[in-house]
Amino acid sequence: MFASWGRFVYRFRWATLIGSGVLLGLSLVSLFMGGTLQSGGPLTSNLEAARAANLLNSQLATTNTKPTSTFDLIFKSNSLSVSDTAFQSAVGDALAPIQNDSRILSMTTPYSTDNPRVAQALTSKDGHEALVLVQVDATGQKAWSVYADLRSKVNSSSLQVTGTGFVPVNQAFNKTLEADLQRAEYVSLPVTLLLLILIFAGVVAAGLPLGVGLLTIVGGIGGSFFLNRFTDVSQYAINIVTLIGLGVSIDYSLFIVN
Repeated sequence: MFASWGRFVYRFRWATLIGSGVLLGLSLVSLFMGGTLQSGGPLTSNLEAARAANLLNSQLATTNTKPTSTFDLIFKSNSLSVSDTAFQSAVGDALAPIQNDSRILSMTTPYSTDNPRVAQALTSKDGHEALVLVQVDATGQKAWSVYADLRSKVNSSSLQVTGTGFVPVNQAFNKTLEADLQRAEYVSLPVTLLLLILIFAGVVAAGLPLGVGLLTIVGGIGGSFFLNRFTDVSQYAINIVTLIGLGVSIDYSLFIVN
């Protein structure tokens, strides 16, 4: 099989080279054009789960049909208690700049709810911290932009303010994942090249599997951004392309080198 494939590639070597160059060029164009991959929330609406969610939204009047995200604000004081008037006033002053923001769908504080159990749940056990729940009409990267803008407006001179919840935690996770992926690439590529040189005792033989792997990664990432123009693609696709693309390319290239 490999002999037949080798003869085919040699016979149409120029067509193979030109075709590979065209695909590489298209991949680079797609990379340079860029795009925004999904960082959270639902993906394609063709999935059964998405269709079920849409059906629930259309049939249940109490279900919110807007795509939403949430984040939390923690207000803390070492000297004041949540029940103190000064603490409540400080929380109100800190939230005043975003109180009427149209991007906020709901904001729940220990002072805005009529349910004492909810108020108790939003208060720390020691009584020095209050939790504020905020729901915004955005998802994914847009939700992070909305959160960053709203969070910058919430400040207090007497209370410590901490932003947490789904949106900032998800963004921190994505940033950590991106940094880890870059670190893995910086380490794995040189180590892989060194091991291949030791195994094959030749730079050319070692460079073939690694070169195929790099081309596969470029093509896979470019293809992901191209598909993103027609359907939702998760940002984790980049991790999958890098890990599997490099591994499988090296694995199957070994047959050719052998």
